Amino acid sequence: MPQRAVKRCSRCGRVKPLTAFTPAKHCRDGYRGQCRACRAAYMREWRRRNLVYARAKARRQNRKRREWLIAYRRNPDRQFKQAVRNLTYWAVKVGLLPRKNRCERCGAGGKGVRLNRHHPDYSDPLRIVWLCTPCHGDVHRKYGEGD
Repeated sequence: MPQRAVKRCSRCGRVKPLTAFTPAKHCRDGYRGQCRACRAAYMREWRRRNLVYARAKARRQNRKRREWLIAYRRNPDRQFKQAVRNLTYWAVKVGLLPRKNRCERCGAGGKGVRLNRHHPDYSDPLRIVWLCTPCHGDVHRKYGEGD
């Protein structure tokens, strides 16, 4: 089925470009039926009518987010990794570790290429590999490293 570049809003009835609609996986064409402006107006009205419920829901979500963040920050493995990252940051800053100007994986370098410090093994904190952002992402996706 060919993809159309426009869609009719189910609320205001205007034909608008697809950029005026929010992507939604559950919809047949992949976009919500209401345009962004109509959806925003509907949500403002819904919140005004259901203010007590909306505030309670926001409080629940914020509480869950806070609890998750506290547990995340107290994770000893994360704290250790962050300490190693801080150590290498300062080692580079004071000149103990030389900063490379090219990616050690693909060789990219020069102006506009940002290099990241990658730790293959956190037990050896001063052993880092300099990788460009795409290579750093590839390494983490390949080995499934979350941190």
